Amino acid sequence: MNVDARNIDSLFDCRGIALTKVPDEIGVSASAVIFDRFGQVLLQKRSDIGWWGLPGGKLEIGENFQNCIVREVKEETNLVVDPKNLIKVYSDLSDYTAIEYPDGKLVQYITALFVCKKISGYLNLSKESTDIGYYDPQKLPEQTLFSAKLRVKDTQKFCKRNQGEFDVVKLEERSRS
Repeated sequence: MNVDARNIDSLFDCRGIALTKVPDEIGVSASAVIFDRFGQVLLQKRSDIGWWGLPGGKLEIGENFQNCIVREVKEETNLVVDPKNLIKVYSDLSDYTAIEYPDGKLVQYITALFVCKKISGYLNLSKESTDIGYYDPQKLPEQTLFSAKLRVKDTQKFCKRNQGEFDVVKLEERSRS
């Protein structure tokens, strides 16, 4: 879909706020869904916008999606992860791919979403978050990004279809062996 002033108001940013302009730029990023052994999903409360979201961030020059997500998760949570499978690449504005930063810049992200297995580490806050923890996917905190809710649901659907390979408990058990 081409976006212009005629249809921009039918689209929403990652917080569910109606877009009022066409994005200023495009970014490329990766996000991680990390489940604990109880099926709860890891979220961080972002320090830039104050909303809960998935760990992840922008690709650096020369980096691939898998290296990006390993680096970002380590920087943001102190966990070492193994990206197990690409769930989906999000690029359409209808999937809440835009974010408006405090400086007013509106960025539309092309984001690769991975389900990741925790290899090691203990949760630790970074400068990019004010809180971090595991949450029941059916009872996410208030002010969880619409994009994060969509991505968790998509990951749950994927895991359900591929349960033998991506059963949450089996992923946790494999990480200890």
